[in-house]
Amino acid sequence: MQDKKISIIMNCYNGQDFLKESINSVIKQTYKKWELIFYDNCSTDRSAQIVKKYKDKRIKYFKSKKNLNLGLARKNALSKAKGYFIAFLDTDDIWKKNKLRTQLKFLKNEEIGFCISNSVFFNKFKYKNFYSKKKCFQKKVFYELIKNYFISFDTVIMKSKYLKKLDHTIDERFNIIHDMDLLIRLSDICEMNYAPFSLSKWRMREESLSYNNFNTIIKEKKILIKKLDKLKKDDFRFKNSKIKYLDTLNRQEILLFLSQKEIFKVFRLVKELKVNMKNIILIILIFFPFKKYIFKNFFNLKY
Repeated sequence: MQDKKISIIMNCYNGQDFLKESINSVIKQTYKKWELIFYDNCSTDRSAQIVKKYKDKRIKYFKSKKNLNLGLARKNALSKAKGYFIAFLDTDDIWKKNKLRTQLKFLKNEEIGFCISNSVFFNKFKYKNFYSKKKCFQKKVFYELIKNYFISFDTVIMKSKYLKKLDHTIDERFNIIHDMDLLIRLSDICEMNYAPFSLSKWRMREESLSYNNFNTIIKEKKILIKKLDKLKKDDFRFKNSKIKYLDTLNRQEILLFLSQKEIFKVFRLVKELKVNMKNIILIILIFFPFKKYIFKNFFNLKY
């Protein structure tokens, strides 16, 4: 297991600001058998010049003929990968030097198709672990991921042989939630393992938290649940997970409508909410003057 190549997918569109830091975190890995698939999505900044200055033969540069949505760009980058394992790193995120070596130890069993770790979410104001130190996960997580998607993509290492068992890898229709779609489907055919260490650092950037993304996320999540419906139409456990999925989606859409001051749409959706403590709190907060800030911080609205 420790002599298998890892293909690291790095998609880039104007990522010059933190690019050196991200690439250096790969080069410093204590596990040395890797290739970095750098896929330039028609950047107009200095990203190409930065990556081409590296003389490491393991770094492989590819450029798209035109600017693509991130799902299609990642699919194209993934097609270049030759490794037994696949990992993903964005141009503004960072890996700790022992990340790859540590997680490979959690991928030894045949049934394990992918492994995640803890991650530090950070910016100039915050530095916080994504999961609590006591967090643990079951290995069969398909239904849990539908009810509450909990994976930070910067931590994932997966076996390429399980990707090949899927009828498709990354769904190019998704610009934002392609990783969510991929890992939910992957978790249906294999087990997940968790390395309980903070091995990655995910940079929280203001534009990634923009309300402009919520509309796209909501549209894509509606497509995803229809897609999963076809896959699991006779599965009773899926139907129960779907109820919670749709309840979370309704909360996110309420936040979107509030940001757009579409009050009538807000109250129409409130009627669809299930009776639980989180939704009761949400309804109360609708009347607070700082509700958008509260919602963004109180509810998990990354996906």
